Amino acid sequence: MRNLERLTADKLLSIETPESLFSNSLSEAKAEYRFLAGQWHPDRKSTPDAMRVFMHIVQLYRDARQKMASGKWNESCEKIEEQIDGWRKFRLLDGSIKTCKYRISHPFELGTTYVADNSIVFELDKEFEQLFQQGRKRIHMLPLKNNSMALEMSKYLPQVQQTFRTESSNILVVRKTPDQLLLRDVINHFGGKLTPANHIGWILNNLLNLACYLEWAGVTHNAISATTVVISPLRHNLMLLGGWWYSTKAGQVLSYIPEETLKCIPPDILRNKRADARVDLELIKSVGREILGDASGAHLTFGKSLPPDLVDWLQLPSSGSAFEDYKTFKREVLPSAFGPPKFVNMQLDADLLYKEK
Repeated sequence: MRNLERLTADKLLSIETPESLFSNSLSEAKAEYRFLAGQWHPDRKSTPDAMRVFMHIVQLYRDARQKMASGKWNESCEKIEEQIDGWRKFRLLDGSIKTCKYRISHPFELGTTYVADNSIVFELDKEFEQLFQQGRKRIHMLPLKNNSMALEMSKYLPQVQQTFRTESSNILVVRKTPDQLLLRDVINHFGGKLTPANHIGWILNNLLNLACYLEWAGVTHNAISATTVVISPLRHNLMLLGGWWYSTKAGQVLSYIPEETLKCIPPDILRNKRADARVDLELIKSVGREILGDASGAHLTFGKSLPPDLVDWLQLPSSGSAFEDYKTFKREVLPSAFGPPKFVNMQLDADLLYKEK
């Protein structure tokens, strides 16, 4: 039998599918279940999490038997005891295996994000295949007026390296450079808010510039957030790499909206369910508030060290026009809040960000 003795409570509780734990044989799975259940039964294990782990094992075994009986077993590339942190294996439909080395992973509504040095890998569960195809198509069909615009927007928009499928998911791999870091990880690294606050200037300036392009292109993204944006502290630029499965042409029906967006969406858009540029503009303001450590903005007024004009801009509704918001932010808010433009060194790279991961 496989070596299951060293599996920790955290490892066992992290298992989402029975294929990652049990063998694809009823007799072998039964033996594995008996061993694990005996090892983690609360009568024999005195740790506080024993009952929780035991019940999770029981449920996974039930799922395993059901999948075997119905013929819906999707064999995993690697069992839980074989998995190595920082490596993800995908078994493709033709039986071949692709391996992804990553720095950190994050679950999201549709699947899992894997952040690597030269790419970000988005794994979407099979049930969201329509959204996956929608996002893939949107990226490939983003309009560009000429070569000059193509060159400029290549700084902001995703470039697909490859896509592939497994039995249970669809995978999209987009390019990034090693100096680009997921904004969510950067905010977490600094304890929930960026310091000094000056960094908000170049980040929002880039996002509003991108919003102007989206408005020109007649597209709403609908998922601009710290989990879909990567930033380069070295070059003070950013790219919007994730969330394109939620994008919609302006004026069309919103078919699917992530939970985080629902917190920011204007009520009339929620009622009408029509894609509107204001959604992206409100999301950008939400990102700004989160950078300052208060996503709701409820307490920003009491932050005495924060520039009042910046706080007002983040709390007030958008104008409805990306071009107007960009002009106001760049010409009025930034100079008032931080004075003449200057480069603020964040002194952060991937090795420092992920050294404890």
